[in-house]
Amino acid sequence: MEPRLAILILIPLCLPVEAARARIQPTLARVAPAGQQQFRVSTMPARLEAATLVASVRWSVNGVLGGSAECGTIDSSGLYRAPGRIPSPPEVHVGAEAEGVENRHLSATVLVGGRPPSYRLVRQWGEPADRLDRMKSPHGISIEPGGQVLIADEGSGRVLRYTPEGTFVRQIGHGPGRENGQFTRPRHAVAASDGRIFVSDEKSDRPRLQVFSQEGEFLRTLGEKGTGAGMLLRAHGMQFDSQGRLFVVDVDNARVNVYEASGKFLHAWGKDGLYPGEFNAAHGLVLDLSGDVFLCGYYGPVSKYDPEGRFLLAFNYGEPPDGPLYFHSIGGDRWGNVYVAVRNQGTRRGPWDVIKYNNHGDFITGWRLTSPDPETNWVAVDPQDAAYVLFQSKSKVGVEVFRPE
Repeated sequence: MEPRLAILILIPLCLPVEAARARIQPTLARVAPAGQQQFRVSTMPARLEAATLVASVRWSVNGVLGGSAECGTIDSSGLYRAPGRIPSPPEVHVGAEAEGVENRHLSATVLVGGRPPSYRLVRQWGEPADRLDRMKSPHGISIEPGGQVLIADEGSGRVLRYTPEGTFVRQIGHGPGRENGQFTRPRHAVAASDGRIFVSDEKSDRPRLQVFSQEGEFLRTLGEKGTGAGMLLRAHGMQFDSQGRLFVVDVDNARVNVYEASGKFLHAWGKDGLYPGEFNAAHGLVLDLSGDVFLCGYYGPVSKYDPEGRFLLAFNYGEPPDGPLYFHSIGGDRWGNVYVAVRNQGTRRGPWDVIKYNNHGDFITGWRLTSPDPETNWVAVDPQDAAYVLFQSKSKVGVEVFRPE
């Protein structure tokens, strides 16, 4: 019997190709009225590969495809043409939706006329320091999908809902206490797209997150106290991404926990340390449209990561002796800008209580609160770009609302 020859055929496996990240250039431009600026989107260099231009990009100005006469226009090649008159505010947002890349929503900032926007106080509300009926030591603020305002008050052990004008609407949960639905030191409260409210707390040995209905009734807990997978020690900044996943920064575990909207733990990332990509008392957290994550260290800087925790860049370092040293939290707007709530105790007072950067860490502007010697706790921005700044001072605790002009 003749021997048979065995032939081994190797079939290559079709492994998924990871999408490249993209970058927009320039990230910040100062353009004269009726002036022009060319924008481009390219892929970031991959290993042993050069960067390339992204062929398919949808360009917009302030959210309008192709732009408008008021804020400027942009053509299919990315050429921006400024309006003949400086718009109010003079800050214009060039958007680029790029196909085939990981971070498909990119943005750049144009300052028409070169002047950064200034912020004007439009209203203030809260409690006088000598009559603290509801708010005593407000810690976190957020804007619900419907536009109402949530405030977590650690001093009173309450989570409160207000209208944008400052009218009290209702209490979420059942006030101070140790039982489910009650709070010890609530730190922050955020609402999911379906209206459910997630509150972080520091309840002795109890779970760190509680979930409530839109009407404020207790539903469940998650995030047991501890260092294990899915557990939390000191939950601080929180936000949902476009997929409904909840990102929570844990100050003491030096990591970000990611949960499904159902509360199921998915994964965590982060590392304690002082070097780029490491956490130095991370406090604030905000996400942009592409799902990239900005984290604020209490001692600086603000760092940007992709959704899986890969470090991208850092900005907003401490600036002694006259600049900011402590950064309690960050907020974000629809354009991907980042707003840093500044604290300056122990130093000569710095020039800003809130500092605004664009999505790439370029400084845009800053402003002071009107209350005397305030401690800035948190900043949240609504869909109309109004910035709600939570503060406490010797004379008052509450919210100052600013609009750009």
